Amino acid sequence: MAEHSRRKFLKHASLGAAVVGAAAVTPALMGAQADAEPLPAGAAHDGPFVAWVKDAKAGTISVLVGKHEVVHTDRKLATRLAQIAAQAPKS
Repeated sequence: MAEHSRRKFLKHASLGAAVVGAAAVTPALMGAQADAEPLPAGAAHDGPFVAWVKDAKAGTISVLVGKHEVVHTDRKLATRLAQIAAQAPKS
């Protein structure tokens, strides 16, 4: 079983936040596809949050906001974020 630590979590969370931030700044990266899942109605969250792709193949994404976790399933979004994350330099 992989060792989990706060440092590893923060390292991966910051990469995830950077990916989500880049996607928010460049909507073209997210691919405005006609068959994309509709967004929930209402105002968008305007504070910091982290999106963590738990399983890209299944499309499971956890959005961490403060002490709360919202689990969302969207295969296309998870795949797209995984493709963006693959562009990060290997460490």
